[in-house]
Amino acid sequence: MSPVDRSDTPTGGAPDVRSPDGRGAEECTREQSLELLRQTAIGRLIHTDDAMPAVTPSCFTLDSLGEVVIPLPASWRADLMDGEVVGFQTDRFDEQTLRGWTVLVVGRSRLVTDPVKIAGLRHQGPLYWGHRPTRGYLSIHPELVTGRWFGS
Repeated sequence: MSPVDRSDTPTGGAPDVRSPDGRGAEECTREQSLELLRQTAIGRLIHTDDAMPAVTPSCFTLDSLGEVVIPLPASWRADLMDGEVVGFQTDRFDEQTLRGWTVLVVGRSRLVTDPVKIAGLRHQGPLYWGHRPTRGYLSIHPELVTGRWFGS
């Protein structure tokens, strides 16, 4: 049974394994990592703000092309993020057992400009945090996808 098939617990059923390095972690394949992304709706956008590292909690969806799509707050200068290399991380952990998983996507971002796609996103989500209006949507093409299961 693959790790993504283990969905019978709140953590997604992280396997109880020990890796050769003794840290209790197991690498996921790209496909498993993308499937884990589909199991949650909140993560962290990793970007720069005035040339400084920044991490912003964000709702998201994984579109039919496998791209992470994030609604942008109306207060952001969305044009400054177009074409930038960004990261997106999401995870699910059980604090009592310390079991769970994390997935990191790194790729080039682009503003979503297709009116049909924007209309679909406004109708089906993801919602901006607090359900406020968005300035638009940012799409991240997953050039690098890494995931890990953590057991105890």
